[in-house]
Amino acid sequence: MKLVELGTILEIHRGKMPLNFSDSPKEGFLPYVDIEAFEKGVVKRYTDGKNAVPCEANQVLVVDRGSRFGLVGKALKGFIGSTLVKVQSPELDNNYLFYYLQSQLELLRFSGKAAMIPQIDWKFLKEQKIPLPSLNEQQKIVEPLVLLDVEGGASSAFKNSADFIKKQSLKRPLKAN
Repeated sequence: MKLVELGTILEIHRGKMPLNFSDSPKEGFLPYVDIEAFEKGVVKRYTDGKNAVPCEANQVLVVDRGSRFGLVGKALKGFIGSTLVKVQSPELDNNYLFYYLQSQLELLRFSGKAAMIPQIDWKFLKEQKIPLPSLNEQQKIVEPLVLLDVEGGASSAFKNSADFIKKQSLKRPLKAN
């Protein structure tokens, strides 16, 4: 399996502010996918997509800037908000890319640009090496995580396991050898 720089295979599409909005669904309008929409499934605004970047259901989105920068999620079918970035690659299974980026959250946040508004350092992210097995192998690798998410969340299962281990280690005093 080879390692490749993420930037050599990743397509990045920044969200834009649409021209037309509606507070309720109407003909010709789709959800305006902001952070709340992709994180909780709550859609508050709709747009006809003029001047906007479209996204399909389950495409990988990343919060580009602001207090939540680095947060990774999956899209609803609609148009992405101006603080979001759609990332994709024909060489990466969508779920494989999603879990890879989720695993890099702390690194993304730590390496973020220190400005008035914090943001992802895309140059740094593009330089990161990603294992590149075949698409079939990628699907096999992430299959257990996808199943966990269907059952209630892979990330919460990992967090609960980590919390349990941490609590158990705090119960036992450390002994010097």
